[in-house]
Amino acid sequence: MTSNTSFRISRFIRIKGQLHDFSSPKIMGILNMTPDSFYEKSRISHDKDLISTVESMIKAGADIIDIGASSTRPGAETPSAEEELVRLKEVIPFIRKQFPDVLMSIDTFYAEVAEFALSNGVDLVNDISGGQFDPKLWDTVAKHEAPYILTYHRGSKSNKSESVVTENFMLDVLRYFAEKISALEKMGVLNIILDPGFGFGKSLEENYALIQSFDMLHIFEKPILVGISRKSMIRELLAVDTEHALNGTSILNTLLYAKNAHVFRVHDVQEMNEVRTLMQASR
Repeated sequence: MTSNTSFRISRFIRIKGQLHDFSSPKIMGILNMTPDSFYEKSRISHDKDLISTVESMIKAGADIIDIGASSTRPGAETPSAEEELVRLKEVIPFIRKQFPDVLMSIDTFYAEVAEFALSNGVDLVNDISGGQFDPKLWDTVAKHEAPYILTYHRGSKSNKSESVVTENFMLDVLRYFAEKISALEKMGVLNIILDPGFGFGKSLEENYALIQSFDMLHIFEKPILVGISRKSMIRELLAVDTEHALNGTSILNTLLYAKNAHVFRVHDVQEMNEVRTLMQASR
């Protein structure tokens, strides 16, 4: 079997004609345009706050700004595509104009929202559903030749934190990615980032099984995104609330950095940048 060191090659993703090397880990800052995100401090509304927040993220070390208009907390009510667009129609062009050089991703599973975002300056599509909630989404991604973040998610839109796979969990993860990557590549979607989907339709034990077996995901030789920021898999195990889940977040992100994750989706950019700085200096 190929050794793990062979997987630490440069992982290039083409974004609007330019190659970006994801072998050097990137930080994705979370920008919530929702009234009910599970982490209250990440909710943004007014233009002044928007500029300040994005500017602070970039100065703190964010490489990508991930914009979402739908809460993915367990049990949250899922807005329609029209509701997402109402929240985003002014925000996306505004951010693109104010910050022309930063990479932007749209966190949506709706083709209509992705179409608007990609047509107004967004660079990547971050789909937590793996193409399961809107069959037209992949066609939109393929049409725009946009990079696509493929999430392992067997659950429902309500995103309950409970097991969905009855047996051979990690085998199912690998099978899922193999099948989805093949289908996407046949459509011409070649720039794919994998997301194991921490917290999405998984039990606490399954979330930590993903961390324990994380090295297996490198078999696909794709960049891997991890999003564990302040999630219930931390809060439940440490018996803390969202406000006090930063320390646990940094610990797990450090572990995943050591396991060669490529993109870290976080609420707290500065703290993640400190993790990145220390880990890079220690290698």
